[in-house]
Amino acid sequence: MSLLAADLRAFFAAGLKEVRQQRRYPTLFLGQLFWPMLLPAFWVLMGRAYSGNDPQALAAFAERAGSSNVAIFVFVGYAMYNWLSALLWGAGTALRQEQLRGTLEAVFVTPASRLVPLFGPGVGMLLPMAVIFASNFLALRFFFGIFPPIGAVIQAAVIVVLGIPALYAIGALFAASVLRFGEVAPVVQLIRGMFVLACGITFPVAMLPLWAQVWAKILPPTYIVDDIRRILLRGDTIADVAGDVAIVLSLAVVTGILAVAVFRYLEMSARRTGMLGQF
Repeated sequence: MSLLAADLRAFFAAGLKEVRQQRRYPTLFLGQLFWPMLLPAFWVLMGRAYSGNDPQALAAFAERAGSSNVAIFVFVGYAMYNWLSALLWGAGTALRQEQLRGTLEAVFVTPASRLVPLFGPGVGMLLPMAVIFASNFLALRFFFGIFPPIGAVIQAAVIVVLGIPALYAIGALFAASVLRFGEVAPVVQLIRGMFVLACGITFPVAMLPLWAQVWAKILPPTYIVDDIRRILLRGDTIADVAGDVAIVLSLAVVTGILAVAVFRYLEMSARRTGMLGQF
């Protein structure tokens, strides 16, 4: 077996391990069905209550968000929030979990590429992500009677697939920090909050200060969530958002290279300091 084939086998084995662990605790999937349905629905209802369905309030929202459909705007944003949460708590802390189990050193002495434990566990997050997106669309259909055209849904799914490399590169970059800092749970909360505030997940980017809008332009979730909304709310096509897709893919390459460089540097440092065996 060639070295590349062996590494690919190890890569998918790492993802399969995460899926098997999730299957071992099936009640975890209840939360992925329950919360994506109810929490954004509460936000939509609160928005309607505060606005009183006033046409002026809806017009002001549409001016900033590009559409008066509050439900789809909120549900798309919440889907991105859950996606980021799954990445940061899943793929982003995969090395930390190995560290807590006392298996990180054993993983690092295997002949597989060091990129396998860095990127492999992220494959296991595809299943909960699919469950979350399905829950969001079901909630839109049954709670609000809204279901976008099938063609728009398919194009939005393509945007999600094209955005996967960029978001998993972010998760890998975050995961590498475990080799330096160990416990990273507080940082997960901080980073997730930063993305929520800066990327237009809960409110339009246009409402941010100018400096924050500039910062948002270098974060891939900003483009992904905006492109999905443009397709579902405004009727745009993938061709209309091709420029954003090119930016997201470019950011994926840059972030992935940065994650590998940081990981290699911190791995050498951890070997010198004995950090691999500490938790």
